[in-house]
Amino acid sequence: MRLDLDDGDDDVAINMTPMIDIVFLLIIFFMVVTELTLDQAELVLPVADKAIVMEPQPGVRSITINVSIDDKLKERMQIGTGPFLDEDALRAALRAEVTAYGKFEPNPNDARSQDSALEVLIRCEQAAPAGYFHKIFKACQDAKIYKLTIAAQNEHLEDKYRKE
Repeated sequence: MRLDLDDGDDDVAINMTPMIDIVFLLIIFFMVVTELTLDQAELVLPVADKAIVMEPQPGVRSITINVSIDDKLKERMQIGTGPFLDEDALRAALRAEVTAYGKFEPNPNDARSQDSALEVLIRCEQAAPAGYFHKIFKACQDAKIYKLTIAAQNEHLEDKYRKE
């Protein structure tokens, strides 16, 4: 606040700049602090119309890893119809499969790396959390397997975008 008493008037002038600065700082503060949530938005993912059933190719070895959930929501991973494996046993079993198959080829993502030509198909129950895929991906990476396919059943899915 500034008082100008030189000319005899009681002229009072207020400098608004600091107040405007504070208002802008408060607006910025509340914009940053306010939690932006999208809980109200419904996310609908389209169903793949052009998905194909992969048939085994002659001369190519493919193994299937099944993931099921028991009553205690504990994952049960198994290769084919074999015994249930934990993460370490799965890693060891995949390494044994790679050694038994014995065919290697250059990895298309890293030509210097020779990785297994073994193909892995992952089948998972609908109720299984996505974190179980991470365990299988890590085990495959440790075993030098880069050809992975994930199987999905589309009878449980509905495509809200499809117009019939």
